[in-house]
Amino acid sequence: MKKLQEEYQSLIKYVSNNKEADNDWFRLESNKEGTRWFGKCWFYHEMLKYEFDVEFDIPVTYPATAPEIALPELDGKTAKMYRGGKICLTDHFKPLWGRNVPKFGIGHAMALGLGPWLAVEIPDLIEKGLVTYKEKEAEKKS
Repeated sequence: MKKLQEEYQSLIKYVSNNKEADNDWFRLESNKEGTRWFGKCWFYHEMLKYEFDVEFDIPVTYPATAPEIALPELDGKTAKMYRGGKICLTDHFKPLWGRNVPKFGIGHAMALGLGPWLAVEIPDLIEKGLVTYKEKEAEKKS
């Protein structure tokens, strides 16, 4: 329970700092036990906001093992993703996590794992037409 409180305090401070810097890009909450996390993340590209569901479970071996962050709606759209929409963090983030156990937490996974992944992958997916701006889809249907 203490680790869960630490995670929430860290995330609250991180989100607060992001808002103050006009760099707000995700919202998270957890189940009562703190074992399952879910929320939204978003990425701005060419002045448009692309929003995605984000979810992950805390591994049994946490904090020795980083959570596997998933964006389920992007499942199968990029090679840098595993089944279920889990983003690939193996080459860059997992070694960093390993060197910083047990200091790293969920905020680090978001800032140093998901954030850079979004910055690289989303513009590429948009350019390939695999991710489209949702308001445009709504306009087409009407």
